[in-house]
Amino acid sequence: MDIELKIEKLVFGGDGLGFVEGKACFVEGALPGEKIHARILNDKSNFMKAKLIHVLEASPLRMVPPCPYVERCGGCQYQHLPYAEELKWKELQVRESFRQAFKGEEISILPIQHGSRDYGYRSSITIHRTTEKNHKPQRLGFVGHDNYSKVMIDHCMLADDRLREIFTTEHKLNRREERRGFKLDEKGRIFTNDEEKLYRVAIGGQSLWVSSMGFFQNNIEVTELIAKKLAEYVAVLKPARFLDLYAGVGTFPLLAARDVPEVHCFEDSPFSVGCLRRNVRDLGIPLAGIFAGKVEKTFPRFMVQHPKPGTLVFMDPPRTGIASSLADFLAKEDAGENIFYLACDLQILLRDLRLILSTGRYKVREVTPFDMFPRTKHIEVLTHLRRT
Repeated sequence: MDIELKIEKLVFGGDGLGFVEGKACFVEGALPGEKIHARILNDKSNFMKAKLIHVLEASPLRMVPPCPYVERCGGCQYQHLPYAEELKWKELQVRESFRQAFKGEEISILPIQHGSRDYGYRSSITIHRTTEKNHKPQRLGFVGHDNYSKVMIDHCMLADDRLREIFTTEHKLNRREERRGFKLDEKGRIFTNDEEKLYRVAIGGQSLWVSSMGFFQNNIEVTELIAKKLAEYVAVLKPARFLDLYAGVGTFPLLAARDVPEVHCFEDSPFSVGCLRRNVRDLGIPLAGIFAGKVEKTFPRFMVQHPKPGTLVFMDPPRTGIASSLADFLAKEDAGENIFYLACDLQILLRDLRLILSTGRYKVREVTPFDMFPRTKHIEVLTHLRRT
């Protein structure tokens, strides 16, 4: 069924939101203030999903996306909007999401922070197999808009220009590989994750060891902004102990907690743990402990055995968030006066916060959004929880 619809705002994920006889209707690619012609794709009991067919009355802010692949690739949701407007809507989405999740509570949401570039900021890219499994070299591509097909491109505008060659080169994948990651080191050399190689990344005035098989943030400038913000918190709170959960190669304690008397890192990935040990050694940081293994097991055990006043806990988990058992531990046990949760998925963050806050032991004190992934729907959020 086709409808005409007036779009009121942009919601988390980048869809335009309008209403059909009081029912919410989400339309990808539509902008606030626009009158559109759309086709209903899904009509659920409490919402609709529709496809934009034609813009009848365009927003004065609408612009032609500069990327020729944007319709097929589907990786970017905001190229049809000026970057300043994207930032405004992302900040509003964080505000509204927290207000809806924690009704009646006054939560301080700070202005969104961002880097100097909305294109060319990614220092790592993952591209996928495009043909049947074989030993022949092939060009790799992105997952298409339909989440199934693969789109071969000549260049991704989000990627650092030094990665341009990987898109037009033929790569030979082994039979087990469905995709391959490509990462830049501090000298602009490209490393891949088909086998482990160690390389250095320059960040915050430091040179850190990173594994090609491990995780590292792909927007260096915004990661530095997050580390700076965390360092400001540390300077004010003056914790006696800094505990970094999902520590990776040690980026945040090495950049933000060097003056804390006692620091412990908890990390599962053996690739990251190896680099963490090298970084601590090379930078001369007197870390008290590095705990390898599942964080939801090593951290609670440590806290029960070594309680200490003045503990600050920092968490930067994978996109899937923290284990429910860890959230339950944080909600019920003494995990320190301050918890900082850095998340790259807003909805997963809210899910975990509901569990952590369920007992009333902690309250949300402050929230800072960061635009780690410009032109995409994703938002990085740092949340400060204070023990009541």
